[in-house]
Amino acid sequence: MQTGTIAKYAGITLALAGLLVLSGCWVQSIHGLYEEGMSKPDPDVVVDQRLAGSWSVPEPEIGDKDNCKAVMTITSRDGVYDLKWPVQEGCSDPERNYEARLVRLDTYYFLDVVAPPDAVCDTCIAMHQIFRVDFASDGFSLTPIDSEWLNKSLAAKSLTLATVPDDSDIVTASTADLKAFCRKFAGDPAAFRPDSTLTFPRVRAGHAVSSE
Repeated sequence: MQTGTIAKYAGITLALAGLLVLSGCWVQSIHGLYEEGMSKPDPDVVVDQRLAGSWSVPEPEIGDKDNCKAVMTITSRDGVYDLKWPVQEGCSDPERNYEARLVRLDTYYFLDVVAPPDAVCDTCIAMHQIFRVDFASDGFSLTPIDSEWLNKSLAAKSLTLATVPDDSDIVTASTADLKAFCRKFAGDPAAFRPDSTLTFPRVRAGHAVSSE
């Protein structure tokens, strides 16, 4: 990323990387995957109770470093999900809070995650991070847009998607263009790489979080 280009985003753009235990470059968007400020709610925004509950946060770094068994809780209200990762015994990481919308495009689900309004400074822009969501019987998984694939596709002109000049990791495309992109590439294993997928097992009442 070009530090000068994104100076005003500092402090709020990479926080989720710590939550999801990912490294490397991140694809982030200035606009969300859902329409705001419309007379009617975006019909693509849905609520699915399969996301609600307590979830084991993927390791390795957290458990290996601190013997920490991190748990994320997700609740929903009025179409908005609250993602919370409170401070827990044995963990050195601070409390983290996010909000998200679940967007259904054709047969695929996507989670748009962003910092809550009260965590964004007056001169900052809250960056959106978009993940494909796949549900399973005992949890769900999130797969990010692959940064390397996006960079190469834009350079080869096999894909058109507006980004910050010289920094394809920051998308400036409109919500409509983002939706078209996700519809087209949702099932493409190069765009959403299986080896980048993070699985969140459900933590059931009375059960300890497993480090396996």
